[in-house]
Amino acid sequence: MNRIKLLAFATLAFAESFAAMTALADSGIYVGGGVGRTKVEDSSGNPAGVLLDQTAAGLKLFAGYRLDAIPLVKFSAEVGYRELGRADYRIHGPDYGVLAGVQLGPVNLFGRVGAMNYELDKITGGGNNSFDGRAPVYGVGAWFTILRIGIRAEVERIDIKELDKAYMYSVSALYQF
Repeated sequence: MNRIKLLAFATLAFAESFAAMTALADSGIYVGGGVGRTKVEDSSGNPAGVLLDQTAAGLKLFAGYRLDAIPLVKFSAEVGYRELGRADYRIHGPDYGVLAGVQLGPVNLFGRVGAMNYELDKITGGGNNSFDGRAPVYGVGAWFTILRIGIRAEVERIDIKELDKAYMYSVSALYQF
């Protein structure tokens, strides 16, 4: 009887360690980049503000670490760089954040919280006004990975105090090592 209990315990321990190893199989470093559209709204009530409601192209590069220690719950930490806009404004700078979400089959739904150290240039008829600072970044998205290659779509809000609104809608590709 003791041998049966020992065998059952060993089988259970092996199954648990295998489950933990497969849960961590998706953990690791990833790099990627994305393109998208940015939407910026500005008004004369902001520092050097002008009436503006404009969309432009945007891009971002990022690197992160994904931790899949808990089944169905996914966490990532990221650093990156983004460029928003080109016409009457230009916003660029490094960003960082954490992503947390749930896995629904091959798709992960996630939320993002972080910040961006930005440089903002407002180009008006009267000249160029420059600002810099740190702005909160938050958003939602979906992430699909197969064979270490991922596709991600997300919507992010960047709360820059010199603008009324700044959004980035992007699609990114990534590779997980």
